[in-house]
Order: sequence, then C-alpha cells, then structure tokens
Amino acid sequence: MQHEERYLRPLLYLSRKLKKLYERECARAAEPFGLSQGEADVLLFLSNNPGFDTAMDVVKYRSVSKALVSKAVESLSARGYLTLHTDRRDRRYTHLVLTEAAAPALHALHGAQEAFLALLGGMTTPGERAVISAVFERLCEKLETV
Repeated sequence: MQHEERYLRPLLYLSRKLKKLYERECARAAEPFGLSQGEADVLLFLSNNPGFDTAMDVVKYRSVSKALVSKAVESLSARGYLTLHTDRRDRRYTHLVLTEAAAPALHALHGAQEAFLALLGGMTTPGERAVISAVFERLCEKLETV
C-alpha cells in the first residue's frame, strides 16, 4: 500500500489545489457581475460545450448537484443571460441558450480560464505539458471503461 500512497497523496492534493485555484480565478472574474460560482460554472459549461445544453448535461459532466444547477439556471434566466427552450421532440427536455446579455460576463470568465491555464503553463515546460497531457488522455480513456 505504501507504494500506491506515494502516487495517491500528491494526486489528491493536486486535484484540490487546482480546483481551488480555478475557482479563485473564476470568482474574481464573476464578482463584478454578481455571479455565484455555480452561475459561472453553468455559463462556462454552456459556452465551452456546444451541443450539451440541458441542465442534466451540466449535472452529469460537471458533477454538480441538480439543486445547484437549477438555482443557477433560474437566476441566470431571470438576469436575461439564458433563455429556456422546450425540446420539440421531447417536452421533458429544456435547452439552455446563452443570450447576448451573457457576453460580457463570459468574456471575463474566459479570461479567467486563460489566466488559470497561463499560470499552470508557467509552472511547467512544454515537454512536461506534453507528458502530462498524454498521461491524462490515456487515464481518461481507461476511466471510461471502469
């Protein structure tokens, strides 16, 4: 077990630190717009993942609670950042569509994502980033079968 812990502890630590750093960058960008972390996450998810545009998509792929997503969608819709469209083929689904009103907030949030990536990039060499990317891609592929 000692051998496995050698990998587990840093991996868990890194995961927590990266999440906190990412959330801090997003919170800075979201604050002038009065957006919560949940609202920022929903906006970024919809912007960065065309074709995945339902609340259930956000819940599934961002691993956040239905209640958080529901609250964020309600608030974003009330602000005019989202419009909701019932699926014509299956009325159980509601598609979330970003509006032009969301553009300034999204611009700031995308800037936060770029700042986060630049910060990480400054901590590693291009060769290290290539290795990290290859390892993470392979892990993601293998985790799909687990």
